[in-house]
Amino acid sequence: MMALAFLSFDLPTISIQDSVQKSLKIMHSNNMNVISVLDKKQWIGNITEEMLMKATRPDGKIDQFQHELNQVKIEMEEDILASLPFFEESGFWVIPVVDEQMKYQGYLPWQSVAKTLFYTGFNAQNGGIIRIVFHTQRDSMSVIAKIIEENKGLITRSYLTKSTKEDHVWPELILQIQTDQFSTIVKSLERHEIHIEKAFMFGNQEEVDQSRFDLLLKYLNP
Repeated sequence: MMALAFLSFDLPTISIQDSVQKSLKIMHSNNMNVISVLDKKQWIGNITEEMLMKATRPDGKIDQFQHELNQVKIEMEEDILASLPFFEESGFWVIPVVDEQMKYQGYLPWQSVAKTLFYTGFNAQNGGIIRIVFHTQRDSMSVIAKIIEENKGLITRSYLTKSTKEDHVWPELILQIQTDQFSTIVKSLERHEIHIEKAFMFGNQEEVDQSRFDLLLKYLNP
């Protein structure tokens, strides 16, 4: 499922030439915790309310933050699985979607992503999403798939993406798995020294150590 299919055009962007005061007003009136900054149609970054509140001159322009803008984004052809680390680590409610020329296309809302993955999980009769730090010189996709299959799991979707963390040199492998033995699969992968960064569990499965898992459901707004 590509990000393109979930684009939202309801929320505004701001211009690099807009004032801090105007930008804050737009964010507050639309209940946003981050907003994309454009130079004409070109996306140049995101700015948060916290950054704007630190401005010394409310009438000053956004271009004073040009070298500090947050660079979280997703390309329109990417799978929505690739957005999970960005949402989790940034705390943003929306992530901008850009094309290959970095032109702004719209926002990808967290609620749309979460609901899609949540209901897909239930339709798949339980399972979850596992995010793996994929050591390319050591790990093997075929070995990971075999471990999952041996524990009665089925990989329904997979995505390899660059890590969102600056101190991570390895890419991240994101897997959506259909299974009713989710915690067993996680433990088996760990026994084989597969580095699991995070796991999201769907459905009503066996009890697992909740300190190790963030349920995707907790991110949904009822």
